[in-house]
Parts: sequence; structure tokens; C-alpha cells
Amino acid sequence: MVDCMQVVQLNNISLRYDHDNVMDEISVSVHEGEYVVILGASGCGKTSLLRMIAGLIAPTSGTIFLSGRDVTRVAPRHRDVALVPQQAGVYPHWPIGRSIGMGVRGRLSRADREQRIREAAQMVDLESLLDRLPEQLSGGQLRRAAVAKAIASRASVRLLDEPLSAIDANLRFQIEKDLLRLHHQSPGVTLHVTHDGAEAMRLASRVAVIEDGRIAQFDTPEQLRTRPATPGVASALGRSALITIPVTQIDGAWVSEDGRRVGGPDAATGSSAVLGYYEEDLQPLEKAESGEGSAIAGRWFDHQRNATVDHDRIFWFVG
Repeated sequence: MVDCMQVVQLNNISLRYDHDNVMDEISVSVHEGEYVVILGASGCGKTSLLRMIAGLIAPTSGTIFLSGRDVTRVAPRHRDVALVPQQAGVYPHWPIGRSIGMGVRGRLSRADREQRIREAAQMVDLESLLDRLPEQLSGGQLRRAAVAKAIASRASVRLLDEPLSAIDANLRFQIEKDLLRLHHQSPGVTLHVTHDGAEAMRLASRVAVIEDGRIAQFDTPEQLRTRPATPGVASALGRSALITIPVTQIDGAWVSEDGRRVGGPDAATGSSAVLGYYEEDLQPLEKAESGEGSAIAGRWFDHQRNATVDHDRIFWFVG
């Protein structure tokens, strides 16, 4: 059964090329007003997921619903979707205004069409540049023009494929603000693909972290920060290096391979786990404390770095 409050609903979506699994039983629901970021390493299938939602490629199996309607086999032009590709998304030999106008849907008079273009351009601060060719615009302006094209479509689903790639760092933060402002001014949902964990954490209502063609965790930035489901999720978030230590449950305590002991979640003897913490959470010691290699007053002693980390900064990955 489909919940019509869900603007995007993916049910067990899989994508295979020959014998390679690109996506493996992806299920995601995105509700009205959400800004969802799809986070993962290059080549993990993020762009393919957007292209399936847009109808540019068909899933091998599974179903895609948009606003309660099964569109799995529906042509792109009949889906209420606007895709901003990783490349410019504007036509190189056309004025920017004409490219933006290609996003306008429906039968409109020329005056109404031009008004729609001007409104979209104004929202991204390009109203005075509509007659310019792409070669006359900066990289940031080209990205804004592509976003304006999506705005002009008034689609309820906006798909942004690495919209901040190859953008200067100072400009990137401004465009992030623009994207959030435009999202809140427009009904529907935004799905934003990136490999940048810090970017995802700044922008998202929820983040879907993809590992090995599956969603490892789909949660709020706060939950990802405090309760990452896997070491891969913790590593993807754009913080400092994640230090991981395999441990085994022995006689009521977790014991590392070199004999260090630490309290943690209850588990049966012989169970395996990984404890992890970010390098930035280590607190250097001026002098090594006695009991090296153990838990010291609520802290884990990292003897290799002569530092400790508070127990509440440790993540546990059990199972």
C-alpha cells in the first residue's frame, strides 16, 4: 500500500548490468518538504538512482511511486520530476534564458512563459543575465542557471546530481544557502546527491548513506552523527579519520586483540564487535597513566597515540 503523503517512494529497487549489482533492493520514502541527501563514494550508484527516479533508466526490479502513482514504466516527460545533472544542464549555444525556458511545462502563452522564466531567474539572482551565453557565465552562475531550469518546471520532485561539484569553496556555501532557500520556497521534495559528508550534514533533513549498492543508514544528521550504523557510515560523514579496533566479548568484558579491556554493550561470550572513534575526539596525555591499555576513569586509552577518548565518544558496531 502506498502512502500518498510520500512524494517519492522506492520499493525494493535493484539495478543490474550484466552480472554486476549497482543497486540492491533500495527502499526509500521521502515526504513532502524533505531535503534528502544521498551520500556515498564515487561509483556507488547515486547518479543511477536519480536517473531511475527521473525515468532515464529502468530498474531491473522494484517499483517507483511519485505522489502515490506508480511511474516505474512511465516515460520521463510524464513524471513530475526535474533533474539537474552534474554537468551544466544548459545548452552551450543558447542564451541562458532559453535554456531555463526548456524547463517550463504545459501549454502557456508566450507572456506567461517569459514570466515563469523571469521568476525562476530572479530566485537565483540571474535575472539580468538571461541574454548571456553559457561561456559568458562563471561556474557558479551556470549551476544556478541549471537550478533555475528545475524551478521553472515547478516539478514536485527536484533531483540534484552533485550540484556543488567543481565550485569554489567560498561560493559553495552561498549556493548551499540558495538551495535551501529555494527548497523552502517551493512545494515538493529535493533529492541531492553528493560524495561530501560535511555537505550532506549541513543541508539534509535526512541522509541516505549508500554502501555497496545498499542503504546502510537513512536518518537525520544528528542520528548519523551520534549513532552511525556501520564504520562506513561514520567514515562517510566528513569528520576526521575514524579509528577502529576489533574486540571480542570474554567473561563480561570486551577485549581487543592485544588484551585491552573496555566496557560496552551486553553480548554473549565469543561475540565480535568493532569499537570506533574519531581522531579529533582524542585528548592527548602529557604523561601515560598507569593501567596502560585499559579503560581509565571512563576513558579509552589509545596507547599508540598516547591519548584518551571519552566513552561517550565511542561508537559500537556489534554483529
